[in-house]
Amino acid sequence: MKTKGLWKILLKIWFLWGGVLLLEGAEPQAAQLSRILDLSLDLKGVVQLVEKKEFNPASFKKFVLIDGSIAGITILEKNPANFTAELELVQGEWIGTEEVKLYRAYVYAQGPSFASLLSSSLKANDYVWVIGNLEDVYTDDAGGRYPVIVALSIRKLH
Repeated sequence: MKTKGLWKILLKIWFLWGGVLLLEGAEPQAAQLSRILDLSLDLKGVVQLVEKKEFNPASFKKFVLIDGSIAGITILEKNPANFTAELELVQGEWIGTEEVKLYRAYVYAQGPSFASLLSSSLKANDYVWVIGNLEDVYTDDAGGRYPVIVALSIRKLH
């Protein structure tokens, strides 16, 4: 009985030590990831960033990971080889109990992999994650500024 308990303790120490080694190995990968992906920005943060008149998308060198609901999908090019779709991604935030602030970005999905995804899986009102490049700022007639993101990956959240 004592031998069995000793083995359990040794096994736990071995797993704990292995976990520490894995975490040590993950640090350089985490540092590498933070150089290319800005995890400090959500959709609200990206919208607030581009609302600043002095913001220049060419100076923003990282990818963003944002989530939101698809308010609309416009297929711009149906041919799978050159497939292009525009997704209007939105997210809301309650201001008190009377008002909702809407955050919006325009996401462009280009290429054959998005053709199959958008024809089979995604539709309006789906909640998604998007990883992409902040490529441009769209300014509407009223002067509102919205991020334009070119998607690298889109995943539907269930």
